[in-house]
Amino acid sequence: MIGAIPNPKKAFEVDFSAEQIISTILYIPLKDPNYSFTSKNDIFKTFRFEATEFLSVGVFIDVSISSLSDSKCKIEIEISRKVGAFDKSYEVSQANEHLNKIANLISECIYIKPEDVALLEEKNIEDSKKKSWEKPFKIITLALILTALILWIFF
Repeated sequence: MIGAIPNPKKAFEVDFSAEQIISTILYIPLKDPNYSFTSKNDIFKTFRFEATEFLSVGVFIDVSISSLSDSKCKIEIEISRKVGAFDKSYEVSQANEHLNKIANLISECIYIKPEDVALLEEKNIEDSKKKSWEKPFKIITLALILTALILWIFF
């Protein structure tokens, strides 16, 4: 693809052990349901999340964790498109927003207590129940609007 922009990346070192980060990184979807956990590789200490975007198939977020010492590790985050490559500046801006959000979510997840995990899971279940009622309502509303528009065009 001509004019493709490399995948946006961010790397930083934190004063937490790799084990601490690995044990809490899977809480990201609990903190922000826009991100869903897809896969992990225990040997390479990599994690893959995905997110959908408006008018786009979405992005993959790859997080790699490497130990620097007993109390320090390096976190690398890379955003890649699910389909194609980044070739527009606004796409890179959205990817940079994902980088910042994921970095902030990782820092928030480090401080989550086990009792807070149960509360977050309950909240997400309640939110998904609410959304299950909202989706059919939105579809019916959209169908009515489209029907009205088609009738208006023909008459």
